[in-house]
Amino acid sequence: MRRVSAECAWPPGCGQPARLDVLVTVPGEPPRPAMQVGSFCVGHAVIVGIDTQARHGGELWYAAPVEVACCSPARSS
Repeated sequence: MRRVSAECAWPPGCGQPARLDVLVTVPGEPPRPAMQVGSFCVGHAVIVGIDTQARHGGELWYAAPVEVACCSPARSS
């Protein structure tokens, strides 16, 4: 298994790999899983997280991107 890194979603793009997903819950909304804000490099994830929490409140999480694992095809012997 190898990791596949998407590029940071910071507009217009910083060229760094996206290492973190930023997730947030919105107060007053019905209970549900946290919504994904986007995938960013570490530095931009912190900026986006602070901005998102200031605008919407709620709980904030950082997580490894879900779509990072890629399996190579199985070889038959």
